Amino acid sequence: MRKVVITIGREFGSGGREIGLKLSEKLGIPFYDKKLILHTAEKTNIEESIIEKHDEQHSFPVFSSSNIFDIYQMPMSDRIYIAQADVIRDIAKEGSSIIVGRCADFILDEDPDVFKVFITAPMKDKIERKRPILEGKSDNEIRSHIAKIDKKRAKYYTYYTDRTWGNAATYNLCIDSSILGIDGTVELIANAISMRK
Repeated sequence: MRKVVITIGREFGSGGREIGLKLSEKLGIPFYDKKLILHTAEKTNIEESIIEKHDEQHSFPVFSSSNIFDIYQMPMSDRIYIAQADVIRDIAKEGSSIIVGRCADFILDEDPDVFKVFITAPMKDKIERKRPILEGKSDNEIRSHIAKIDKKRAKYYTYYTDRTWGNAATYNLCIDSSILGIDGTVELIANAISMRK
């Protein structure tokens, strides 16, 4: 198989992470999601807990009185985004891999080896998937939680890319994971990659 860097954008509860993991096993290539936090921590000397707190989130600049020439300091979220972008580019240079979220599709937009996937699912299926994790929550509470996470992801993506999160025109393949299930979606992506020109 020729080199491929698969980026996966995903709605919360669509199974995107699980699909990425299974695809990684099927293709025998590294998988990066939370692992990016560790790599970013090593690169920046910022604690993992701080990176995790700001991961896929944007915050606005804070005013500083420490230096009259420094109108504002770069927000931690911007520092982390820049560091993660460098880590993502380094990973893509090393060889085939699967990278979940973190604007990887945009960061690697000009890379000819990139195959960009976005995974969605109907709300009822996302609620079903998240019910065991959010045990004791009502369907409305789970729905609200899912919507909140997706809104945060969309805001983060748009801020750093000036694009609309989930817009089919910016991906090579958009999939509703409820149609074929997790394993079927993995097969579909794997087949699409093997067929690409």
